[in-house]
Amino acid sequence: MTDAEERLLYALALMGQQYLQTPTGDLDHVYMGAGEEAIALLAEYGLVEPSVRGGEWTAAGQALLTSRRPPRHDG
Repeated sequence: MTDAEERLLYALALMGQQYLQTPTGDLDHVYMGAGEEAIALLAEYGLVEPSVRGGEWTAAGQALLTSRRPPRHDG
């Protein structure tokens, strides 16, 4: 994974955590197109194990979310 991909996926994962994560910790896209696409992309990179209506974070996804990776600014 390139640095740019990691930064983009980190941002997408944070958005997923904020807007798709249920109180039990799983992800529910509520059949919204943007949420479905986000979960599909995160699953492509092994960060989410998809299910019919969302998914669950994998160990890699949880590690990315807890990495607290600071954003990189290129001036």
